[in-house]
Amino acid sequence: MEVRVTAEILRDIIEAERLRAGVPGCAVVVVRRGDVVFIDGFGRRHVGNDLPVTPQTLFPIGSSTKTFTAALLAGLDLDAPIRSYLPDFALLDPVASEHVSIRDCLSHRTGLPRHDILWQAGDGVINRRDLIDALAYLPANKRFREAYQYNNLLYIVAGEIAGQLQAGTYEEAVAQRFLQPLAMARTNFSVDETKRDPDHAKPYLRAADDELQEIPFARLDLAGPAGGLNSTASDLVPWLLTLTGHGVEGRGPLLSNGILEQMRTPAIDMPADSSSAITAIGYGLGQMLETYRGHHVAHHGGNIDGFSSQILTRDDGIGIALLSNLHATSFRDSLPYYLLDAIDGVPSPDHGSYFRDRLKARFAAADAARALRAPESPAPPSRPLADYAGRYQHPGYGEIVVDRSLAWSYRGLSGAMHHHHAEVFEAVTTLNGAEVGLPAEFTPDALHMRLELMVPPIRFARCATIRQ
Repeated sequence: MEVRVTAEILRDIIEAERLRAGVPGCAVVVVRRGDVVFIDGFGRRHVGNDLPVTPQTLFPIGSSTKTFTAALLAGLDLDAPIRSYLPDFALLDPVASEHVSIRDCLSHRTGLPRHDILWQAGDGVINRRDLIDALAYLPANKRFREAYQYNNLLYIVAGEIAGQLQAGTYEEAVAQRFLQPLAMARTNFSVDETKRDPDHAKPYLRAADDELQEIPFARLDLAGPAGGLNSTASDLVPWLLTLTGHGVEGRGPLLSNGILEQMRTPAIDMPADSSSAITAIGYGLGQMLETYRGHHVAHHGGNIDGFSSQILTRDDGIGIALLSNLHATSFRDSLPYYLLDAIDGVPSPDHGSYFRDRLKARFAAADAARALRAPESPAPPSRPLADYAGRYQHPGYGEIVVDRSLAWSYRGLSGAMHHHHAEVFEAVTTLNGAEVGLPAEFTPDALHMRLELMVPPIRFARCATIRQ
């Protein structure tokens, strides 16, 4: 017997979980077998001006963009080497360089960890081709195709191929293939365009004292194929219908059953958690694949400075899209499962606590990896502080500059260096709207910085001394 859940029940669930998670505002849409059964906005898109979220409010969707990128390429020969499209493509591992395919890029199985700071610091300084060229010098921490390892840079590679095949840009390819046919007229790739729109959400972060802070928008021009789309709950309706195999406005489905099946076929295993009723199957193409209460679920979330999103579909034609204006909130993970339970008429486990604890553990692990241990016997620097000033180069990462006051800069990032012990310093900067400290150690001929937590510190060779 099919359960009929009312809009009032869904609205109460959304608002209760939003308040519990401390999310300023969100927009949610639910489709079922080709029909919209719920769409609404909650809370505030701009807290200071007390402006409400509406189904037309624009939000950055972050890495939920990856599903668009995967769908754009899913009709190609996914196992052909990347070099058949980009002849100069290379990774540090020569075997991987020869064999990496589009499928490898879209399923995060190249062996390369994130190295996200390359694109986070690079806006307005380098272009996507520069990022692709840098891959040849980036250390991996896994063997090729050994394990799932999330990587935004390889999605940028895939996006460049998509644009090249359309004789244009990645953004033009997405617009021609999806945004225009689906009449997603308010969806865009421009932060500036989004900020000019009168109905857009502001980005917020919860500080250590739980205070809500408005933070700057992230610029994602470099990382467009990995996370650059901005959209609305209303605009995501036809995308949800497409992902659930339905057409829109009297036309057939935009993605064939074959392409959808390929996107939902595991290409690499993902870590499973036996303590949860949600069982991870693997990562397909731009989608994380799970089972829950006897159904197959495919989804991809997004986290970007001040925003979190989730776009989820289930094998019985249910689709849920959630957009929120709080950075890295577990709300984007817990709410869809509460809604699925309500639709099925079954009691929910405590999804909120489960996802919140998992997110806290992940952040704690990152903080621990960056933390500098207190030395038993602190030692002063071995040289006058001004002697550390210089220009330091890495063939993939580029240049770090340290001036005589120990202010450092790397492309779009900058901050102060604080002495810790002997030749070890902490390089302070702002990432994702929050202050972080990056371990840095000087040797006579180099600066070693912990820019990627999954590999040893990156060595920047000293190439010049800065003198006043």
